[in-house]
Formats: sequence, C-alpha cells, structure tokens
Amino acid sequence: MTRKFDTIDWCVNDQIGHLVLNQPPSNKMTVAFFSEMTDLKGEITGLTSLKALIISGKGRHFSSGADLDELLPEIDRNAGAESFLQSNYTALSYLETLPFPVISVIRGACLGSALELALFSHFRFCGEEAVFGLPETTFNLIPGIGGIQRFAALSRKARALDYILTGRMFDAQRALELGIVDAIWPKIKLVDEAIVFAKQFPGRYEKGMREVYVSRYVRRKR
Repeated sequence: MTRKFDTIDWCVNDQIGHLVLNQPPSNKMTVAFFSEMTDLKGEITGLTSLKALIISGKGRHFSSGADLDELLPEIDRNAGAESFLQSNYTALSYLETLPFPVISVIRGACLGSALELALFSHFRFCGEEAVFGLPETTFNLIPGIGGIQRFAALSRKARALDYILTGRMFDAQRALELGIVDAIWPKIKLVDEAIVFAKQFPGRYEKGMREVYVSRYVRRKR
C-alpha cells in the first residue's frame, strides 16, 4: 500500500507503516500538511494489522516546524486561533493513542510543531547531528499543540520551562539527557534501526512497558 499526498508520503511495508514528511529541504508543516494528516487519520487507525508506525522526514531534516508565513495570518484571522490550534492538535494527537508502537526517526532539525509531533510518538531515535527546540516564544507565541505538557512530562517542569520560555535549541546528546529521545544512532542507519526496533515487539504491545522495550534494545546494541 502506497499513497502520495502533496506534503507527506504514506506506505505500508511488511506490516510497518512509514509516514514521511515530504517538503524538503525543511519539510515545513503547512496548513495542507495538517489537513492531509487529518485525512490520513482514519486510514491509519483502521489498519488493525499494523505492527508499528515510523515517522521521518525526507532529506536532511525531520522538519523545521510550522510555516510561520501561513501560521501567523491564520492566528490573526481566527481571533486567537483556538479552533485552528485545536484542529492541528487533533490531526496529530491520536498518534499517541494508537495500539501499536509509533516511532519518530529524527535527522537534522526538529523544531516547534515538528518536535510536538515527535513528542506524540511513543519512541524517538535521532542522529548525532539532530537539533531540537521549541522556539515559539522568540516569535511571541507558545507551543500550541501539546509540546509544553509532553516536554515537561519527559524532562521535569523546571528544565522544560527553561527551554520553552527561552526558545533555546539543544543538541542530540542534551535531548538524550532530557529524555526527549531514547537513543542516538548514525543518521544513515536510523530508519533501519527503527525497523529492527519495531520488529522486536511481542504480539501484544504494552504501552506501560515502554522503558523495558527501550532498555532491551539499547542494551542489545551496546
């Protein structure tokens, strides 16, 4: 099964779904992207045979985040953009409720809404050169689709607020220390490693055993 949208590619291979952000070089998340993610939601949730879903970006970067040239006018038009942000949240948040592992594979930039997308995943792997951040405050905005809560849950509130309020970026090693990513691998092997990781799960995937799954795989690799 293969489908190509304007901003994303979607295929299933050997019962593993591959969702690729396809607007290189920066894979910006546009209004069209969120619309297409909404369209794809029903298809993904309906595939009960899937063993895992892997999310990645085409080219050098995962994504530089929302396209501000589109986002800011939408906020102005929507008087605070509550419905606009809620729609975007709905387009992505279902990923964390899926009954099979959702894995984000991160190369290069993973900023703003892109980091929020990755935080909806159950697992995150990144390359050594990956760069992360929630820079919304530098544009007089705040992360609006779940990034604040999920960052805080992974890395504790004080550290999360430091990065959120300053908009500072951080590298792969710091992301690992903060609990934002689960492992760092050579970027050329990231998707292959994610596939191997996905195949190690037992027939019944238990979300509550997340740390056990990670420790088994990372220990095996060392």
